[in-house]
Amino acid sequence: LSFMVYLAPAMEKPTQRGQASSSAGGIAARIVNFIIGWAKRLLTAQPMAFLLTSIAVFASLTLLGVRWYGEKALQEGLLYHFSRVDHRHNYSMYWYWIYLTRSMPTITSASIALMGRLLLIPQIMLLVVSSLGLAKKNLALALFAQTYLFVIHNKVITGQYFTWFLCLLPLCTDALRFTPRVQMNLAGVLLSIGLWLGSAYCLEIRGMAVHRWNWLASVVFFWMNTMLLGALLSPSVGSKSASGDGDENDGGDRDSDDGHRVAASDRVARIGGDNKSKNQRGKAKQQ
Repeated sequence: LSFMVYLAPAMEKPTQRGQASSSAGGIAARIVNFIIGWAKRLLTAQPMAFLLTSIAVFASLTLLGVRWYGEKALQEGLLYHFSRVDHRHNYSMYWYWIYLTRSMPTITSASIALMGRLLLIPQIMLLVVSSLGLAKKNLALALFAQTYLFVIHNKVITGQYFTWFLCLLPLCTDALRFTPRVQMNLAGVLLSIGLWLGSAYCLEIRGMAVHRWNWLASVVFFWMNTMLLGALLSPSVGSKSASGDGDENDGGDRDSDDGHRVAASDRVARIGGDNKSKNQRGKAKQQ
């Protein structure tokens, strides 16, 4: 979706009549106009070409894997991750819920898998919002933010998951600022990781009954990562250009440039007129 948003054409500026009707209709009308506007932009040639090409490549490689290794390739490589629930070595704040539900005889594995799929809904919503809000302005930053959001909201988080978004960090360093707020939240993330590792060591290695302490460390870990991502994105999201898709700000820059050019032309014309009048007065004096 981020690539489709990036390839979508610029948003047309609404007319005064459209703005008046949108404001009169309230929030519902704005939401409808927002959805219709994005649908029209995404259903154009370049975004649709990218979507169809991506589906074709993904489906071809999946079918090739199934042909070579059987249905196990589809189950282990793709479908399993939609319903995977694992409470061991898991930074996610959902691990305690997984641990408790697995010990209840009345809850079946199918019910646990269904609840695991339902937890994908917040992730999908975050991916859509981050795509529409960031991709047009900075595609690399949008991919980093999406991967970060996906990891910290996932129901299973292990240490290797951190590399998913850290490998994208060098691509968007020009859009990130190491402000005091970022430094403070980064220190909080490192502290939360230390708390989690300490409680996990006591739980899994020493066999101590510190399940709730480890779960609280997971909650702190989730909260501090959310705060850190907010601090990293605040310079981009807070600017007017990132609030939409950057088109309005680009249009404003173009208008400003046009105004500067017109002002410069006026100054040149005035200077030329002054020189011409001086020459005429000099000729008059000679005569």
